[in-house]
Amino acid sequence: MNDDSFLGWLRDWAAGAEIVSSVCTGSGVLAAAGLLDGRRATSNKLAFAWAVEQGPQVQWVREARWVKDGDRWTSSGVAAGMDMALALVAHLRSEDTASAIGNAIEYEWHRDSGWDPFADLNPPAE
Repeated sequence: MNDDSFLGWLRDWAAGAEIVSSVCTGSGVLAAAGLLDGRRATSNKLAFAWAVEQGPQVQWVREARWVKDGDRWTSSGVAAGMDMALALVAHLRSEDTASAIGNAIEYEWHRDSGWDPFADLNPPAE
């Protein structure tokens, strides 16, 4: 998080990307690079406070399986990243393609990005 050369490289790489996405605490890395400033994003609930510290200009969404804001996609935990990945496939290709992939890998795809039982299971520290 304090490696300016890495964060600069990440910003340069993202400038040419069609889509920038992260899974779990990767949103904290994107936030530290300024790649989520002014956008909505989420992160793993157990590390949510840490992610928020990385990006005070980010509109953090605590209760979300994943968040899509323009060309930025962020997921909460790793399993939520699977859901987000399938949603991204549906976005880029089709719902049928995403469903076929989910079936092939024997994964029960949660399509509702707002469904997030872990937000209640892991409330913010007070």
